[in-house]
Amino acid sequence: METIDFEVSTNTTVPQVTNHDMSVEESMLFGNLEASDFPPCKIKYFNPSVDFVAILASHEAKNFNSLTCKRQIGDISTQDEARRILAEIHITMKEVMESKFYSKMTDQLQNDPDIQNNIKRVLGSHSHVVMVIYALGGIEHSYHSQYQLAIALLLKHDFSNWIGEIEVYDPMFSPSDCMALEELGCKVLSVNEHCRREVTKPTLFFMPYAETTHTLNVMDANWCPSKINRMILLSVITSGNNESCNHFHAVTKYKSEFKISPLTEDHWIFTNFAWTFFNVEPELDMETLFPGQFSKEIRMKEGIKNSKLIAQCGDYIHSRNCGENFLSRAFKRNDEFEGYWDLEYRIPRRHGCLWQPPQIGWIKLNFSGKGDDKNSPAGFGGIFRNEFKDHMVVYSGNLGEADTTVASVESLRQGLRCLQYMPHVKRLVVEGNDLSVIRWVNKHGVEPPEKIREALLEIFDLLGKMVSVVYNVYKEANSLAIDLANKGAKLHNLRIWVAPS
Repeated sequence: METIDFEVSTNTTVPQVTNHDMSVEESMLFGNLEASDFPPCKIKYFNPSVDFVAILASHEAKNFNSLTCKRQIGDISTQDEARRILAEIHITMKEVMESKFYSKMTDQLQNDPDIQNNIKRVLGSHSHVVMVIYALGGIEHSYHSQYQLAIALLLKHDFSNWIGEIEVYDPMFSPSDCMALEELGCKVLSVNEHCRREVTKPTLFFMPYAETTHTLNVMDANWCPSKINRMILLSVITSGNNESCNHFHAVTKYKSEFKISPLTEDHWIFTNFAWTFFNVEPELDMETLFPGQFSKEIRMKEGIKNSKLIAQCGDYIHSRNCGENFLSRAFKRNDEFEGYWDLEYRIPRRHGCLWQPPQIGWIKLNFSGKGDDKNSPAGFGGIFRNEFKDHMVVYSGNLGEADTTVASVESLRQGLRCLQYMPHVKRLVVEGNDLSVIRWVNKHGVEPPEKIREALLEIFDLLGKMVSVVYNVYKEANSLAIDLANKGAKLHNLRIWVAPS
């Protein structure tokens, strides 16, 4: 670990800052410091809770090839990752709870009389439905999956009068996923049901990323009035390629569909979602709705075969390897960079808990923000380093009264403004430890709060001038930037140190 020492004011009482436009002036540079003060000295010390994780991460880096085999790095790293995933889910739940989409979704459930009547009909004499989640995706792997899980958990919390226990399965779940899900109160199924659970009591099937095959499997397994009338689908609106054997097409006149329209800002997460209810006449033989060549036995075999083919596309080991390949190899290319690793995905844990220098030809910016508290005002700070770990630019400052979100966004904005001192930078890696801010910058979250939208627009503009990759890391991989943010809270204004060229 490293620390940076520089002159700070002994007076920590800072007047409230109402204008966050902190454009750099010449007087703000570290001109009064001795040359020996920079580059910052490297001070090593041992912190058991942080350094031990870094040691584990180093071990994982050496054993990267072993990830292709289905074995665990170790219980400690699995438990540690589960703890981090759990923290991320709570952050995600807060984001979703405050979003316009979720407000609209809950308002629809509470105030649409048709939806309420359908729920009462499905419940019958029962008090609750069981929520079964299929096709969620791995929450260790995907931020989108974390958002969908947050929806399910919030629905259970806010509508506990009729939504009961949650059962969940996805072949992409890692051991860390399973531990986190169980800690969140979900029952993780040990057997792949291929989305063919037969309803024996009122059941809500939540299927956020289901292929058409998965959705049709659920319906086919319950293809009789006594079962299909006791189920609710919350899924993406779908239609099969062959309408003659499409279950949705066959029950058109017996289903009620209530679309949950996403707002513009949410389109990358919640698209074409709908509540679907079925009310089939009790005496109807539903097999008569299909042509003779599509018997139940044939449909079952085809459905299971197709779901197995989809499952063969990969598991959590495959996902980890994709992330490792991107972070370990893609940056090494000197030709046109292609960011094929979509950053709605989480980076592998060893990259998240161990700082590493950027690849040749890239510069890395680590930034962090600290919210104000009773002891000190808000602060921010960051540092640019190259592949040789050289400190190129260091910056730090205070914001008066501001929460952590505002401080983190301002830290990134001020860092990107510092690029004026490094006109040669064409490829930039950005790392921060504020998960929400990172997702907003990558446009993979619910709508950002109004208080940071102006700053985000400038950040988008500055990042658009170069090839850039922005991702979240854990605090121990961002300790230097965090230290700068804490020290920045004691400064009177922004301070920047630029390495001699």
